[in-house]
Amino acid sequence: MVDRSHEGRVEFLGIPRSFKSFREMAEENAYSRVPLGVHFKMDADEGVRHGYAIGRRVNELPLKK
Repeated sequence: MVDRSHEGRVEFLGIPRSFKSFREMAEENAYSRVPLGVHFKMDADEGVRHGYAIGRRVNELPLKK
């Protein structure tokens, strides 16, 4: 999976990023905020846990045709 959401940004290196899975991308995104001082590790842990729980529930919804 390739994330191109920052492509063309000038305030930082906005190049496409490749990930092996959505999980890898989500976890990097969550834990990248810890060293920046924006969140604590427990915030990232709970955010990832809630995100996966919500994703599972959404995937269980019946598809409309």
